[in-house]
Amino acid sequence: MADNCVQFFRIYVCESAYRWRITLETLPLIYITSLYILLTAQRASYVTTNDKLSRVGANTLSLADIRTLMSGLPEETRSVPVEESLSPLDSLAIDLVKMAKLLPSALVIDMGFGNIEEMYDWCKCNGILHLAGKALTDYTQEYVLQEVCRSDLYLQDSLKSKIIVYRSKIGEPEHYAIVIGEPAIENIVVRLHSSCYTGDLLGSLSCDCRSQLLTAVKLLAEQAGGIILYISQEGRGIGLANKIRAYSLQMQNSLDTVDANRFLGFDDDERIFLPAAMILRNLGVSSLQLLTNNPHKVQEIGKYGFDVTKTIPFHMEINEYNGNYIKTKQTRLGHTN
Repeated sequence: MADNCVQFFRIYVCESAYRWRITLETLPLIYITSLYILLTAQRASYVTTNDKLSRVGANTLSLADIRTLMSGLPEETRSVPVEESLSPLDSLAIDLVKMAKLLPSALVIDMGFGNIEEMYDWCKCNGILHLAGKALTDYTQEYVLQEVCRSDLYLQDSLKSKIIVYRSKIGEPEHYAIVIGEPAIENIVVRLHSSCYTGDLLGSLSCDCRSQLLTAVKLLAEQAGGIILYISQEGRGIGLANKIRAYSLQMQNSLDTVDANRFLGFDDDERIFLPAAMILRNLGVSSLQLLTNNPHKVQEIGKYGFDVTKTIPFHMEINEYNGNYIKTKQTRLGHTN
């Protein structure tokens, strides 16, 4: 990763740790001006004494110590020296790893190239992809969703429905609008539903996502209709693999859903609501009633200029497996009952 031809960083993610030893042992020392571990503020607060985006010097650490800092248990590593990172490239590196739905920590080599041509030559000879920092900024600024196709859809609780598929030009997963009935666009009832493979598809009892989805369909069908936006943002935006990691932490280490996400290095909610906003605009929506127990959704969708005239809460049944999860959403994430 390069930034204005001034700094050149090589990034190793935690999930490719098995490759580190060979690479670090064969990389000429002339190219290693510094070696450090990059941790998000959330991860740093668990494994160091800092609570900001942080660098931990790694020149004298073993590969086992590095791996532990990036994904291990906190009690093993809190005494390491750490400093806050103010580097824009560090922030972009974390953004890049999160886009790939990987664990948001990295081993970073500050490469001592003399100029950009030297960097290009080295990357070409070693089969390394190079990426300018500006490319990540452009990636987010150029985000556009387009309708791909639509069809009528016969649902168990709503025979008069249709589905509209949206896709971006930059490779993100598809998102969907499910229109229930024939609702009026003005002040329409909308449910923003993030994808949940374990709940929606497999019927997991550890969450209430499937119940929320099916209840939303039924409620809208019984009323004047509405829209369910099915947004591909698994695990509040961290991706399925990381959600399963969080599940494991909850079950094996007695962490709740918030602490599990933070332990892995994520914010409490990593979702962005731009896809939902673009779909609503495409459908001609400007004012809406939001079917949700989550005030954060109301705030976020309002930032895109939508008039949220009403919040409609709905109650889900609690079972012995999702009780703590629902309680945590209420007490730590501000959800209503």
